[in-house]
Amino acid sequence: DKGARELVPVLPMMTEMKVLNLSHNDIGAEGARAFASALAGMAQLKELNLGNNDIGADGAVALAPALQVMTGLQELNLGDNDIGADGAAALAPALQVMTRLQELDLSNNDMGEDGARALAPVLHVMTQLTELDLGNNGIGAEGAEILAPALEKMTQMKELNLGSNWIGADGVRALAHALQEMTQMKVLNLYYNNIRAEGAEILAPALEKMTQMKELNLGNNGIGADGAAALAPAMEEMTQLEELDLSNNDMGDKGAR
Repeated sequence: DKGARELVPVLPMMTEMKVLNLSHNDIGAEGARAFASALAGMAQLKELNLGNNDIGADGAVALAPALQVMTGLQELNLGDNDIGADGAAALAPALQVMTRLQELDLSNNDMGEDGARALAPVLHVMTQLTELDLGNNGIGAEGAEILAPALEKMTQMKELNLGSNWIGADGVRALAHALQEMTQMKVLNLYYNNIRAEGAEILAPALEKMTQMKELNLGNNGIGADGAAALAPAMEEMTQLEELDLSNNDMGDKGAR
């Protein structure tokens, strides 16, 4: 946070700056408070990366008013900051005015179901998003169900990460219609969600429509041989696929066939 305070007087002078990357600096909540005053005068920014800084919920609260003036922001990374549900709720009003935002990273923030509930109304108006990372937030099936109506409107989505959220087959069922609308998808990560064979069967019709897919991660989901069989027809449609992760799925030789 000491380094953050040193930079605060300088940053607002950089009136032509469009991209600011302050990630991996361990600024913490105090650093976030220090930067907030500087960022409030940088409404011209197009890309802001504050990822991996351990700002916590208090840091998110401090940053929120500054972010609210950044209506022209196109890319925002606040991943790996442990903001929790309270931090997500604090950020929601700021995110709501970012009508030009195309890429949003809120991964690894331990937001849970309550965080999903706080973000849902905001995401509902972010129909322009092309990349969304909510990986490793423990939203569960209930969180997936809460987010589903908002995701349904994101028909321009190209990269979506919902990995490590333990959404299960019920979560996939809730998201199925939204995923079917995302026909431009190029990168989809549903790693470590315990979707099992049932979830794979529910997911398959959506995947069939994602003919532009480049990277698909369904690893660590326990889909087994039956899940692999359900996915096979969809895979045939993905002629542009470059990376496929089906690791740790207990498919056996039957699944391979």
